[in-house]
Amino acid sequence: MTDKADRSQAPAVPAFTKEQFLKSRQRPGHERDILAAVLEDGKTYTFADAEKALQAYLKRSVK
Repeated sequence: MTDKADRSQAPAVPAFTKEQFLKSRQRPGHERDILAAVLEDGKTYTFADAEKALQAYLKRSVK
């Protein structure tokens, strides 16, 4: 099999907008507030992308 055939058979990873993440009930309120600050309007994110942005914010150093 070629790489191209492997990619065409892989399931698509769903991506969501900032607004969709903010309306979701999967995150507690304080995490939605953080996502509102770190995610960009008009851009789509996978669950992994949103989690990565959230964790990067939580682990940042305070100046």
